[in-house]
Amino acid sequence: MKAHEIRARLDHPVVDADGHVLEYMPAVEPFLREALGPRLFQRWQSSRSPLARIMEADPKRRLATRAPQSAWWGTPARNTRDLATAVAPALLHERLPELGIDYAILYPTKGFGIAGIDDDEMRQGICRGFNEFYAATYGRYADRLTTAGVIPMHTPAEALDALDHCASLGLKVVAFPEGVMRPIPEPEEGVSPFLMPGQRTWFDSFGLDSLHDYDPVWRRAHALGFAITFHAGLGHVPLSFTSISNYSFNHVGAFAQRMHVLVKSLYLGGATRRLPDVDFAVLECGVGWAAILLHDLVEHWEKRNLRALDALDPGKIDWAELEALIRRHGPDLLARAGGGDLRAGLASIPAVGEPPANRDDWRHLEARNEEDLVSLFAPRFYFGCEADDKTLAFAFSPANPAGARLRPMLSSDLGHWDAGELDGILPAAFELVEGRLLDEAQFSELVWRNPASLFLRANPAFFEGTALAGIALPPDEATA
Repeated sequence: MKAHEIRARLDHPVVDADGHVLEYMPAVEPFLREALGPRLFQRWQSSRSPLARIMEADPKRRLATRAPQSAWWGTPARNTRDLATAVAPALLHERLPELGIDYAILYPTKGFGIAGIDDDEMRQGICRGFNEFYAATYGRYADRLTTAGVIPMHTPAEALDALDHCASLGLKVVAFPEGVMRPIPEPEEGVSPFLMPGQRTWFDSFGLDSLHDYDPVWRRAHALGFAITFHAGLGHVPLSFTSISNYSFNHVGAFAQRMHVLVKSLYLGGATRRLPDVDFAVLECGVGWAAILLHDLVEHWEKRNLRALDALDPGKIDWAELEALIRRHGPDLLARAGGGDLRAGLASIPAVGEPPANRDDWRHLEARNEEDLVSLFAPRFYFGCEADDKTLAFAFSPANPAGARLRPMLSSDLGHWDAGELDGILPAAFELVEGRLLDEAQFSELVWRNPASLFLRANPAFFEGTALAGIALPPDEATA
């Protein structure tokens, strides 16, 4: 079936939670010039971004510098109409019924990396200029399209300013980077095998162990009616791209890898417990890994909550019994050891490190059981999934802890190479129903209930004045 035929048979809308604009940079530049002022704008024009440099690096330079192979041939080409559709909002607006999509939320492309610029003044000005371009260019198509503003996050103060600015522009969606690079205050060679030799920076994911308290940012966003959405690529993430020759190697799993760290950081940092009305969405990363993460979290809690740690306390070892057992069952080990102080040798057996001052890894969650752990995860995180992602079925697997249903959302990647032909997006997603990987109720959650719930929980008026005004959400299967 064609996309519009699939849409005609559905009794619910289709929302694309993550398409992309391809910014026409000559049209963006006047906004950047105004936001930056003459001095900074001239510096921006004369500079070349690190991304541009590594995209052009020759193989010898890549080998010498270990510059990763970045994206190339990353947008539609042979289907030139699809290319133009991502550039011109009027054409996308016109084509959405043909694509079977009722409403589309769009994220940057040329705006990737702008929240990771080191220079404070430049970063804030670039983000402000791009956001003003998005508001001015896409605002007239608000009945079917909305575009996300970019929020720089080096400090809560700049994030709060950017949120207020986006609200003043009339933007309805904002996008956060997945973290911020920060300097290590006192780098020390050899301090840990888990640090790279010579490492001078660390990556702050806004939750556990963050330099700042970002709860005021999440609260302000919610108060302004913005859902918290994170899109990989808005900042700069180290070590997720490592091949100097193969982009597919670098890209496979990269967004899931980045969002895995972010979701763990927010969750174990207690954000979902402290902010019960605030949800978090991670985009273009799939959901299969999240099902595994939830399993891992529950299993770690079972073995390493404060009560369970009693079984691992070296102070509970019966050394006399251990000695007797080793003498009886390990004479070959003792022979190879060549004698010596048996008690001293036995002391080397347990894996003992210096415990932290607070041994409760789950202290920010205040969870009492598996159901508490799941309730702070499954309903509170949303996961952007591309149309042909068969691991979507994992979101509804009966194997999930406590019967959890995760919250996937259709994330088309419209405008980028991942999306394929635009009129094939909805058919690719519906093949999951035809192949019996999803039932029709789960498909409805993917393309309607979950994305709508994310944005309506933050802003009950989100769809007012749009093609979806007045359409009610069906009952929530995840909590029924």
